[in-house]
Amino acid sequence: MMIISFLFASCVGVVEVQETKTKPSPPPHAPAHGVRAKYQYRYYPSLGIYYDIDRGIYFYLESGIWKSSNALPSNITISLNDYVVVDLDTDKPYKYYNKHKKQYPSHSNSKNKKPKK
Repeated sequence: MMIISFLFASCVGVVEVQETKTKPSPPPHAPAHGVRAKYQYRYYPSLGIYYDIDRGIYFYLESGIWKSSNALPSNITISLNDYVVVDLDTDKPYKYYNKHKKQYPSHSNSKNKKPKK
């Protein structure tokens, strides 16, 4: 019996799991040095509209609800020169709409304008 117990005990391995603490990541609007944002948008301040450059999707407010589409409704016309490029780590740029609205006033009218501080 003792031999069987010894053989059984020697066959059972012990696995040790180590927990590692990770540093909190920066917010989506301020990526860490060397880390690129995953999404790039054109934000049109005069209309509060986002355009995802890579996916070809517009994000716009309609009746208080954010909608997304590959084309804007016919009643919305954007000025092609009235945008700023915004790099974010989210596929929902409208989460930062209030921030962008303050940062890029609608009278900016020039592309790639630097944000207000």
